Amino acid sequence: MSIRRALPLALLAGALILAGCQATEAPPVDQPDTLVTVDGNSVLRTITPGLIFGANLGAWVSETKLGTTTRNLLQALRPSVARFPGGNISNNFCWVRQMVSDNDHLVWDDWSWGTDVGEFIAFIKTVDGVPMFSLNPFDHTIDGDLHSAADEAADLAGLFVAEGFPGAYYEVGNENDGSWNPMLTVNEYADRFALLARAVKTIDPSAQLMGPVGSGVSSWIPDFLDRLALLGATGLLDWVSFHRYGGWISNSNSNGVNLNDPQDYADDLAAIRASLANRGLGRIKIAVTEINAAIWDTGCTRDQFTIKQGLWLADALGVSLLGADATNVWIHLHPGTDPHTLIDSEATPPAITKNYWPVALPAQTLSSADPAAPVEVLGVTRDLNESVMTVYAVRKADGSLGVLLINKSSRDYDVGVNLPAIPQSVTARRIGPAEYAASSGPATVATTKSSRRVTVPVPATSIVGLEIR
Repeated sequence: MSIRRALPLALLAGALILAGCQATEAPPVDQPDTLVTVDGNSVLRTITPGLIFGANLGAWVSETKLGTTTRNLLQALRPSVARFPGGNISNNFCWVRQMVSDNDHLVWDDWSWGTDVGEFIAFIKTVDGVPMFSLNPFDHTIDGDLHSAADEAADLAGLFVAEGFPGAYYEVGNENDGSWNPMLTVNEYADRFALLARAVKTIDPSAQLMGPVGSGVSSWIPDFLDRLALLGATGLLDWVSFHRYGGWISNSNSNGVNLNDPQDYADDLAAIRASLANRGLGRIKIAVTEINAAIWDTGCTRDQFTIKQGLWLADALGVSLLGADATNVWIHLHPGTDPHTLIDSEATPPAITKNYWPVALPAQTLSSADPAAPVEVLGVTRDLNESVMTVYAVRKADGSLGVLLINKSSRDYDVGVNLPAIPQSVTARRIGPAEYAASSGPATVATTKSSRRVTVPVPATSIVGLEIR
């Protein structure tokens, strides 16, 4: 063999050896598209997640609908608190007579066909819930008899204590800053709040009082706090409460469900927390007692019952876990044609709607089977920005981890989740467009493990929950 011919062969052999070395050291073909790291040493807060995932119930639901099916569906959402008698109806509801009026409080209708306070108490006992009652702040006259709002509030507190619920939660009124309700000025509202709060706390000093129950983040919260301070009544307030809807969708505009809105909601929570701290009221907690992706004007169905609504709900619950102390999705039982409802009360038996599982999957991922058990909220880092993917993580009382991934984008991702320790088992479930449309519950997702990393596919516009032990 000539030297001229041997040289290329030698180079070829060396190249083959080098190629073989490179093949053994190359990254695997299933290298994740993006990485998430859960920091087990970064505990952001310890909370009771059952409050975060509270329920909204209504007096307009027949007691016959509060049976085994409803109980099981509600328990799967893992709430430990249930709000009653509803939203706007709270300003016009006389619980003593179970009657409801228009905003003028002149004509009162018999609502004995719906759920009364006794039936509400009996039901929440079956789901191990605690009552959150929205008190009517107005004195009112029925059949010539004057009903004092403060007296009715005190009597209700006595009933709750007698039924084993000392320390129950009480809102005063509902969205009295809005023209759709009997309106009060912020000062008038604060005066009524102080009156009813004193009445309730006289009966139950451990009662939790919540206000101003605004229709959104507005000047009502700081003005309400300042008015209470002037009255020497800030000690009566345990929670600042308000409502959060992602937007107003109408045929008169082009709005849709805004998937970046939950991050604006996070900013609002932080601002309220700072406002409380600046007033020396850091002990006061934050309750968002109604949330949903939007309010829809009559005749407009844009983005109703779509995966976008499900993504918003899941993301807002994750944000609540980070920044709020209680959050109730609006609303649980209601006719299934209402885009806000989670359980169709008109079905026989009641049945889930498309928005049920986008709430249930985050609740189950981020809380324990016992919703009253505290969880540690863990720090998370990720490669993708929040407009593409958000991630939330908790450590539960039994040491297991829950990780919620929400892909808001139009592309699929394989996500590598770096964990604090080598997992023994991983269960992954997904709600994507197909599962959402079918209302069939989460699909099981296959994962791969490599040391402390779990890789999971997170398809476009989907919610994935990981249970890690």
